[in-house]
Amino acid sequence: MTRIIHIADLHFGAEEPRLVETLAEEIEDLKPDVVVAAGDLTQYGRRREFAAAREFFDGLSAPVVASPGNHDVPYGNMFSRLLSPWARFNHHMQGRVEARYADDRVAIETFETARGAQLRLDWSLGRARPDQAREIAGRLESAAPGDGVRIVACHHPLIAPGGPKGRAKTKFGAEAADVFLAGGADMVLSGHLHTAFAIPDGREGHKCWFVGVSTALSHRTREEPAGFNLIDIDHGEGRLAVYAADDDRRFSVFEEKSLDWARA
Repeated sequence: MTRIIHIADLHFGAEEPRLVETLAEEIEDLKPDVVVAAGDLTQYGRRREFAAAREFFDGLSAPVVASPGNHDVPYGNMFSRLLSPWARFNHHMQGRVEARYADDRVAIETFETARGAQLRLDWSLGRARPDQAREIAGRLESAAPGDGVRIVACHHPLIAPGGPKGRAKTKFGAEAADVFLAGGADMVLSGHLHTAFAIPDGREGHKCWFVGVSTALSHRTREEPAGFNLIDIDHGEGRLAVYAADDDRRFSVFEEKSLDWARA
């Protein structure tokens, strides 16, 4: 069995301090094989925020796979946003966070959807590149065992509640989702919305789950409390447990769901 902890939107710099130690303890108690952090590790992309995120990850035993989110750019430095938006992310995460993971049951690849700047007013929204999605789908096909589960991790959801008119307006997200479906991806893990969801989509005998998660640590919650996802995968079968924080800042299972992947 492979056990995955799926977190996102830690937002160090706007974190709930009492949740930080509790989340670390929960992750260690659950003993995951890998932690997937789907972006927004920081609030404003400041160095001290990245240092806090690095300290948090250094306290975990499991390897960490992560991709940056729109909050991980240096918000106050337009020059850096334009020329090197991920320099701080790469500098502080180097040697601790990886872009991919594989074992004898799963293969995970990160897919970048955040941008330092865009030709539209709301730079917080995601933008996918279908050509990059094709490259990632190819790597997943090579890395995954014959019956292994193929997973993509990105910050912005490609498919989310509300469809194209919902809160997820990732440009070319539907096109990238089609690429991953055609390439045999089984799961796409995302953040950004601070909302937990699991939406299946499929065609021609294959199903892919698009899974979101609440904010892990931020006091900037929306419709639901802070939380994380626990995903257990064994021989092509999956189980998703959504954890949510209570008023005492302790995490417990809020909802459970079985995940199945149809293979043509």
